[in-house]
Amino acid sequence: PRRRDVWRIDRAGSLDRLTRRTEDLPDPAAGHARVAVKAVGLNFADIFACLGLYSATPSGSFIPGLEFAGIVEALGPASSDTELRAVGVGDRVVGVTRFGGYATAIDTDLRYVRPIRAGWSFAEAAAFPVQGLTAWYGLVRLGAVERGSVVLLQSAAGGVGLQALALLAATGARTVATVGRESKRQWLI
Repeated sequence: PRRRDVWRIDRAGSLDRLTRRTEDLPDPAAGHARVAVKAVGLNFADIFACLGLYSATPSGSFIPGLEFAGIVEALGPASSDTELRAVGVGDRVVGVTRFGGYATAIDTDLRYVRPIRAGWSFAEAAAFPVQGLTAWYGLVRLGAVERGSVVLLQSAAGGVGLQALALLAATGARTVATVGRESKRQWLI
């Protein structure tokens, strides 16, 4: 097995419990890839999970991190879900995970990784999924936004807000945006 460094917390409740450790990472499972992690996103959900304030906080020991970017090192055996693989060994990828991203390598389901967009750095790619998916879920799945919708978007200069603005513009919705301070208006111009 490959050795990897991880940031693990034995139980939620305090950021002081987060420690760096070295652990084994077995070969990728069927339908999975091993990714050498080059960048991770840091989200409120990660902090809240470490503090035990997030509804999806795992019980017991866990590795925080919901999004990552890196290079595919190995692929597990094919499975019925991965017969048409979108990525291969050596590819630059971005992915999401239900915790586990704060590591130097991760075994991840191929359904949750995609090639990094051309021109994006690892850091840019790792910062995108949670904010982008949160904006999409709120506007499209929950809000059913469509062309001509009028949407009030609060905190528009934050990470999710900026993603929501881009999504609303692509959808053709009319947007009324708010920010908390005058200085944040510059992000919207």
